Amino acid sequence: MNPKMHPKKEKRIKDSRHRKLAMADREKKKKAPVELTIKRDKPLSDTHYELNPLMVVHVGTHLIETTVALADSAAGAWVRSTISELKLFRRRGPVVVGLCAFRGYPTGSRWNLRGPLSNPNHPSNPYRAIAICLGGSHVLFYELDTWYRKDPGSIIPRGLRDLLDNRKVVVVGWGIKEMVNKLQYEWGLKVARPVDVRKVAAGTYGKDAVWWPKHEKGRVVMGGLGFEELAELALDGMQLEKKPAKVREANWGEIGIDGYYGNDDKEDLELIKYATRDAFVTHQIATKCIGKSGLPRE
Repeated sequence: MNPKMHPKKEKRIKDSRHRKLAMADREKKKKAPVELTIKRDKPLSDTHYELNPLMVVHVGTHLIETTVALADSAAGAWVRSTISELKLFRRRGPVVVGLCAFRGYPTGSRWNLRGPLSNPNHPSNPYRAIAICLGGSHVLFYELDTWYRKDPGSIIPRGLRDLLDNRKVVVVGWGIKEMVNKLQYEWGLKVARPVDVRKVAAGTYGKDAVWWPKHEKGRVVMGGLGFEELAELALDGMQLEKKPAKVREANWGEIGIDGYYGNDDKEDLELIKYATRDAFVTHQIATKCIGKSGLPRE
């Protein structure tokens, strides 16, 4: 020990060195990025209109069926049928749901926005869509239609409400506390048992592997792994490519993949693909870590 150095400072330096060595070791062992693809379950005809299309998404070797609920009733039907098909509440342990939420412009205001709010993903802009993963193989993408609704929460299907507001269901997401507060305020959607995916991973791999202090503008703040790095840590070195800028900066309130006249918007398919990826990976991280170490304390 250096007698001139404070023990806590010396420990931080050692921890920083250990992290750098561990990261360098992971770099050497990195796998190739997983392939991410999407296609319709059934090909479209020239005149076909599909209200709630089913997509097949591959995340590496994993196949996920993603239902795009363009009608509110379809979201509730998906919850009921998926729970029945997977027999989720007959299994031991909690039911795990991977939840992601996506922002967009407020309804009808896109052309009136100025300054930071002109970015659809600005924190002040509302959530326009969510993706939830059940069983590691089924994803629901649900865009809330608020165009003609003064009270959008009144149209959210009961099946979806009951699923997320169930104490037997652990809803896991990135930044989950802020997410569920915003969903309750804007959608009237309650989440009974939210858990941050980083907290779940920290319970298995240790807090120092997920979070660490860093200096920012002359002060110490908590930094840590990003989403892709967390997947690499928890899912046996899984390599996820960073989202393209057009996905990160997208307006998630205008998804149009109903296949009208046999056409799909390729940019919207990209959004569905990455929404599926994020919900699926969140579910997988949570399932694996909870299976190893149990749930973190609330």
